[in-house]
Amino acid sequence: MFEVKSALLKSLQQLVLKPRCTMCKRFSSGVLCPDCRHKLETCQAAVSLTFVDNRPLIAWGHYQGLLKQLLGRLKYDQQAQIAHLLGQLLGIAWLENQSYNRQSIVIPIPLHEGRQQERGYNQSALIAKSFCQVTGLNLTLNGLVRVKATAAQFNLSPQDRLINVAQAFQLGSELAKKECGKNIVLLDDIYTTGATIHSAVEALSQAGFKVSGIAVVAKA
Repeated sequence: MFEVKSALLKSLQQLVLKPRCTMCKRFSSGVLCPDCRHKLETCQAAVSLTFVDNRPLIAWGHYQGLLKQLLGRLKYDQQAQIAHLLGQLLGIAWLENQSYNRQSIVIPIPLHEGRQQERGYNQSALIAKSFCQVTGLNLTLNGLVRVKATAAQFNLSPQDRLINVAQAFQLGSELAKKECGKNIVLLDDIYTTGATIHSAVEALSQAGFKVSGIAVVAKA
């Protein structure tokens, strides 16, 4: 009798602990079930390589549908496991579209200290870790510091976005120890008007570093 109860309890525990899809909550062996993975693939950009100020920008997908929902859950619902999947997808897109210097340094766009404490993590940093595992590029998590607590960008006009993030970044202690002239790949979750990236590029350029590429999960 004891053995039967023990076996039943073990079965129930396995059922409860079995991974579930982040979106639909069905049982899944990964972050997404096959159906949700298919929905995500419909958001993938047919042409992922564009150029911003003569710099290559790789965006895995369009900021819509399931990809938009996943990014929202990553940022606001404590679903950090989503970052691993998105970083892998972005890394594959980078390898398929971009020839690059393997000595390039990947720097994720940082959050302000207060916002990161509130969220518990920087989603771009988590994405960057998986991205670097796929691409083999070097990760510098604290290459930039966000010294200005900016307002949310989503409800601002393009001009107000530029003003909002102007002088928002400065060189981080980890990058300050490295030689000037190193090639930088900036990584962020979403690219809209480019105001945040522009501000980060400006801070790096003033310190003597060259931004040779930009990688984002989604482009609006």
